[in-house]
Amino acid sequence: MGLAAAAGSFAAPARAAPGDAQAQKGIALARKGECGDAVPLLEEAEGLRHRPETAVALASCYEMAAELLQASALYGVVAEEPPDRTHTRGDRAAIQMAKRKLREIEDRIPTLTFVIPKGYEGVVVTIDGEPLEQPTEPQKVDPGDELAVVMKAKGRKERKETITLEERERRVVTLDLAPLGSSATPGPVVPSKEPRLWLGAAYRGYVIPRFAMNIFGDGGRTVIAPGGAVSLVRPSGNLDITFTLGYAAFFLPPTPFKPRGTPDTEYEIVSADLSSLQASFELVWNVPLDRQQRVRFRIGGGLGVGYTFLGGLYRTQAYPPGFLPADPYTYRPCTAPNDPPGSFRYCNQLDKDVDHYGGYEEPSWFSGGVRPLVYPWVVLPLLGLSFRPTPRVSIDLDVAPTLSGILTGLGVRFGL
Repeated sequence: MGLAAAAGSFAAPARAAPGDAQAQKGIALARKGECGDAVPLLEEAEGLRHRPETAVALASCYEMAAELLQASALYGVVAEEPPDRTHTRGDRAAIQMAKRKLREIEDRIPTLTFVIPKGYEGVVVTIDGEPLEQPTEPQKVDPGDELAVVMKAKGRKERKETITLEERERRVVTLDLAPLGSSATPGPVVPSKEPRLWLGAAYRGYVIPRFAMNIFGDGGRTVIAPGGAVSLVRPSGNLDITFTLGYAAFFLPPTPFKPRGTPDTEYEIVSADLSSLQASFELVWNVPLDRQQRVRFRIGGGLGVGYTFLGGLYRTQAYPPGFLPADPYTYRPCTAPNDPPGSFRYCNQLDKDVDHYGGYEEPSWFSGGVRPLVYPWVVLPLLGLSFRPTPRVSIDLDVAPTLSGILTGLGVRFGL
């Protein structure tokens, strides 16, 4: 009898926990996108018994309704939840999803920051009647909400504004309160809205250090190639998506150079006056370094293509004074084979350089030469700093290694 009773007890169905029925129905509705019906069921189920799968389904509905703060809070709770033996497979999957969704949604939440000018005392800023403890810190708000903002300061007139932010917007409002007793009628506060598009212009040149040339040969010199660029930047939260069109002038004065490992007789005088266009696509992440987000650290990379459309690369065989190996920077260009007389070891007629006299112009890559015509443009990593004296003006300083040398940039962008 005891064994039969025990077997019967194991065969009996487990009793459902409070809220399970509502949770399963709410989760099913949420997966279909029917959040209007799902939310009451999920909220009731979470009130009866918390489960990660239920909470994540509820957070996804909050996210769909643009209630990003509630969604972020729920995702945050689930993301930090330690493993538990009572978790189902769905609960474990929900915890992993919460960690990913939390990172995504934090970038979408808009922020509102207040700048308090010098000389203001007793400042109180409220949003929907709630005073802010640190108004100069970015305040997270839900997109699309009409925020009743009230700004007060000692000895100044109170200001009231209604502000609505969009997703990913980073708005900065500078307090501009008229003194008490002033007869001037204050105008509305003009908030500094994060631009949706930036147009920029910059000096963008390259430095080709001598040691880089010495990787491939002997001789050479450090070359500075000046240039400029225009850019169109589309911000997406802290990520800048940039298309850039640039120009650079690669001018190399007469310089001795020979391939590494070859004898002294292989030195040539090399010069260039190449002009190049580059088109690139770049992704740059901005990391604010101060409360007002005026100074930002930039890190990213880019891909593109370059094209040389003017000028050439010139090579002339060279000889040392006295016709004995010496400082290559004292070498002189040959006029013709064995010209001047006695230079035959240097000014020769070997097949590979028989015509390298009188400013011989090197063919392009596509014609069997070494002069670049169309070449890849790659930059990684791009590092920089940006400073915003106003919310719609940004001064950018960049540096990065590229296939064309060390990129250096200093420019300004204007918000549109």
